[in-house]
Amino acid sequence: MRSKPLCVPRFLLLGGLSLLAACDSPRFEVLAPLPTQQLDALGIQSPVQAVHYRDREGEALLVLSRNDDQVRDAESGEDLDRVLLTATLYGRAAGNDEFKARWKIEHETDCSGLDLDVGFYTDVSGASDLNSDGVAELTVASHAFCGGGVDSHELRVELREGQARYAIVGQSLITAPGEAPFGGEREDSPSLQSAPAVLRGHLDSVWNKVLTRPWSEIAPAPEDSDEP
Repeated sequence: MRSKPLCVPRFLLLGGLSLLAACDSPRFEVLAPLPTQQLDALGIQSPVQAVHYRDREGEALLVLSRNDDQVRDAESGEDLDRVLLTATLYGRAAGNDEFKARWKIEHETDCSGLDLDVGFYTDVSGASDLNSDGVAELTVASHAFCGGGVDSHELRVELREGQARYAIVGQSLITAPGEAPFGGEREDSPSLQSAPAVLRGHLDSVWNKVLTRPWSEIAPAPEDSDEP
């Protein structure tokens, strides 16, 4: 007896193909750090942080770096300390290709004869895939301060996903014993208002983590002890 051909419903066939396509599509993953010689070939020296990953757009490398030097102020003629913070995304489609810069963020701080404190918050900066769409979100958080005494730092938290850009900028919140808190102002980029909820929640979370750094809850000076 001749067996009848197996009939598979069309919706099951299409559904199976969709599942196979989903399994084959590249997913976000963090890769092992690149060797130092490969970073040197890109002109990267002493990076503050380097995150090597792969997503739907290919292999990529997020590099955070800091450069310190001095510049001459054109008006006063005095030397200013300068710090340049740079976040650069490098990418390549295949492993044999050369990494090429996709975008760069630069923030410069000049300071004269005062306390200078500038840097990245590396514990909250990096790459993730919060919405599980296979495209990495890149978070870059930094602070800058030039002054004397206890004042607010300028804070900046930025997130990029593909061509989309979101940011929160403002000042750190200072809470000193016996004094009213000050600072803490923030301004959201217009794009953040229409961002997906998961990305807004992520940026809010990062902002709240850095809001009270590094001058929050200043400890009072120790009291004199009567003990010998």
